[in-house]
Amino acid sequence: MRDTDLTGALARFTSTLKLADVPNNVKADARRLLLDSIGCLIAATRTRIAPIVYSLADFMGDGKVASIVGRKQRASLAGALYANGRLANCMDLDETFPVGHHFGVAAVVAALALAEAHNATGSHFLQAVITGYELGGRVASASGPPMILKDDRLIGFPVLYNFSASVVFAAAGSAIQLESQNETLARQTLGIAGSNTPVPIASKWAELPDLPDCKYADAGWAALAGVFAARSAALGATGPSAILDGDCGLIRMYGTDRFDPDTLIGEFGSRWMLSDITYKPWPTCRWTHQPLTALVKAAAKANIDVEQIEHVFIGANLFLCTPRFSNPTPRTFTSRQYSIPHAVAMVLLGIPVGPAWLDESWDNDPVRALREKVSVEHWEHANTLASHIVRGQVRNMPARATIVMRDGRRLEAETEFALGDPWTSDTVYGDEHVIEKFRVASGLSTARATEVIEAVMNIEAQPDVEAVVSVLRDANQNPSK
Repeated sequence: MRDTDLTGALARFTSTLKLADVPNNVKADARRLLLDSIGCLIAATRTRIAPIVYSLADFMGDGKVASIVGRKQRASLAGALYANGRLANCMDLDETFPVGHHFGVAAVVAALALAEAHNATGSHFLQAVITGYELGGRVASASGPPMILKDDRLIGFPVLYNFSASVVFAAAGSAIQLESQNETLARQTLGIAGSNTPVPIASKWAELPDLPDCKYADAGWAALAGVFAARSAALGATGPSAILDGDCGLIRMYGTDRFDPDTLIGEFGSRWMLSDITYKPWPTCRWTHQPLTALVKAAAKANIDVEQIEHVFIGANLFLCTPRFSNPTPRTFTSRQYSIPHAVAMVLLGIPVGPAWLDESWDNDPVRALREKVSVEHWEHANTLASHIVRGQVRNMPARATIVMRDGRRLEAETEFALGDPWTSDTVYGDEHVIEKFRVASGLSTARATEVIEAVMNIEAQPDVEAVVSVLRDANQNPSK
């Protein structure tokens, strides 16, 4: 595919995709993604990030165009894009593509804002969400995981790596559909989206002892950049028309040393990125979910009194042995999303999934005492994850957990997949799993949650997206607004 016009192929795909061309199972995944993203949005209104985001939305100007979660009055299109994108990802509870990227929320919030602004039908909206996810997934697959691999083993981590591009392109994909762009305009949208993608900050961010709120990518800013690109192209602006091609193509510029064009444009219409979506049971980095799944399996072997736990040993790959994951004393909102000891304590104490997981009150006992009993240890077998990479995506990620009780019992379990992974019957999430997560995380009343679930699961029949965006406005945690 060296001589293939990669950018043109993606422009053609994103501008011509029709819902009728999408298999039913992929449409079902898109509906689940929508429901999951709405749950993450509503939960985020109860975090410390929400007031900051609302003020930033105001900074982007007044308007009555699109809805922001937690606010009764509609905002400007830019304000809604930024606020909803940022909030949807702020807890790290949103879906993850199996290279460690979170871009699904960008496809959803971009499609929601534009569908509301254009009064689009539910089916057109769903078509846009699918297009956005497919574009973001292909960019993510081409980027590959943020790891240095050799001889089918993990040996280190790249200095330069970008998590933002897939988020920007996911939003751009949704916008290409809802702005009804043809292939020529879509090509310019992709070029502008690529040129406006934020710099790779992830490596610098990850080395900080107390992880700051900006995270590996600002999903709100990236969502705004993707839609801005589409609007710019529609107004006549131009961008690099071959942004993804050649030795200076975007993917290569962001640190990927093993770029395979097939991951970007191969098998359109038969290989769907939504089929590889992974859902999160817990508000923690997706890489921690294999150890937590092993922990759940170990804990299920006996009735456990947490006060009788002597120690918990987590066996993991090199990546998870770095300080941000092994940190027993996370001091920031975001650090708690990466600390395996903190997540282990939350799971063992049975804390319901939601904003409470990340609250600073957990820096006191009993959580602090339990976190201090957790050790994250290098397990050489876990580094074999490199031998299970499929088209740039990580599949198996071995992890193990051992709970040592004071009476000498050792409860042990291993896993290669995490709950929410789609590749095994034991871990795959169907409608019932995503619905249950939505009910718990959103905190909505049973009746209101049921209304939202029914609207989302029947989105193709909706005349517009009002039944969906209305719940965002109703989830009002700031009565003054």
